Amino acid sequence: MKITVNNEEITIFVGAKVKDAIRMYYAKQGKMQPKNLTAVKDAYGHRVGYDGSLLPDSVLYIEE
Repeated sequence: MKITVNNEEITIFVGAKVKDAIRMYYAKQGKMQPKNLTAVKDAYGHRVGYDGSLLPDSVLYIEE
């Protein structure tokens, strides 16, 4: 399934959680995931939990 993280489209497995998308986003950029992540928000600006489920075409923003 395809989702967008910080305006970058990534492909991730069906049933993935927000934390999986964050991990994939950093891996795709060749960066290490920070130990202390700040808030993750959806397309509407609402905070989402790291264990939250994703739907196809979800949009996430990581506050870095």
